[in-house]
Amino acid sequence: MIAKISGTILYLFSVLVYRTCRFHISGVDQIEGMLKRGEPVIITSWHGMTMMIIGFLRRKMDLSSFVGIMPDDYRGDTLDVFGQKLGVEPIPLNLSGDSTLGTGRKLVSLVRKISSGKNMLIHPDGPAGPAYVVKPGVSFLAKKTGAAILPLGCYCRHAYHVPRWDRYTLPLPFSKVHIQFGNLITVPEKLQDLSEFNQQLTDILHRVSAQASANYYEL
Repeated sequence: MIAKISGTILYLFSVLVYRTCRFHISGVDQIEGMLKRGEPVIITSWHGMTMMIIGFLRRKMDLSSFVGIMPDDYRGDTLDVFGQKLGVEPIPLNLSGDSTLGTGRKLVSLVRKISSGKNMLIHPDGPAGPAYVVKPGVSFLAKKTGAAILPLGCYCRHAYHVPRWDRYTLPLPFSKVHIQFGNLITVPEKLQDLSEFNQQLTDILHRVSAQASANYYEL
């Protein structure tokens, strides 16, 4: 019951952001061609930007085309409700390093869904931090599926920042949100050591986040 209430509150707040906030976007042409061709894309940003990203995606994309990883614990129960109300297909996974057969099957299923055309939104420093540290999941999925990664940065001045590890941003109604698209990137199929790629993605996410903040004050 608590999860249902919490998930519904998150959904209602996302509706408020979607309907009232003014979104300014830079670099959106990065994704439009891929969407027309029906190619899958893995959208990624820092975890604290989730609500801004969701508000924007509701304007631009059909969220029923998305899958999302949910932690297989009490947090996932709330996010499962939130995701289903958005139309996202939730995939519950144990994110604590579990290597059981059940987790393996869910990963295989996730890879197949993305390979067949599903899009994905993933925050590489989630679900519990540390903040601004790219974990290997996003590059692993991109390599396995061949999907391009689309890095995003977001900024909103008039917002409440939840006092926790990711400073989760909740834009105030009728505020301005700036979204900065980075260039689409792919993981080379033959690349074995993903650590260098993960560092590259970290640098890109910092750069587009800083650019989103700069653009916010210029417009």
